Amino acid sequence: MAIAYAISYRTIGHQAAQRRLGRSALLILLAFFVGFGLHFLGKYGSISICFLFAAYVVLWLLTWNWRKKKAGALLFDVGRFSRSKLMLWVGVLEALLAVFNTWSAINTISTGLGNDTELVQVISQLVFFWSLAIYFLSSGLSRLEFRENGICYMLSVVKWEKLTSYRWNQEKPSIVTIEFKQPPYLLSTGFWSVPIPSAHRDTVEQILAEHVNN
Repeated sequence: MAIAYAISYRTIGHQAAQRRLGRSALLILLAFFVGFGLHFLGKYGSISICFLFAAYVVLWLLTWNWRKKKAGALLFDVGRFSRSKLMLWVGVLEALLAVFNTWSAINTISTGLGNDTELVQVISQLVFFWSLAIYFLSSGLSRLEFRENGICYMLSVVKWEKLTSYRWNQEKPSIVTIEFKQPPYLLSTGFWSVPIPSAHRDTVEQILAEHVNN
């Protein structure tokens, strides 16, 4: 978390980095309670969670082109940014972990398992690790795009009418903070702090001024 905060502080400023740190702490706390709950649910609860997460990732990716198409014509492509690059590296590490777990699972299965439930449990763990790797890799390869009907960011689409305001960071003039009427998805913050290359700032300002009522 300290490393993530340091990176966020350098890229998006002190205030936004603190908000992101708070969100990360909340997610870690949630993960702890989920893990605690799975302990009581037993192996069947763990298997269910793994497959449900995989189904979510598959659905999320399969619908991406459709969701982006609904966002309308492309106005401006800012490209990839620091956070997406960080998630790409996390995805690479997750993929390596998934490869290691696949190799370990093959050895486990080849030596024999006690019953079919144990086999399903091993497979569900592989499905989870690969789904997690695909999630981070896909997010890491995503681009920030301003479109006719909204903004595409981290494989999510937020329509213009759901935005309340935007402002440029005084500490770091290349950072724009965009606020929403409500968080775009569960456990997300009510804002995005996005680094914009200085060469693109005027274009982004023009688009935001036209579509967002400050």
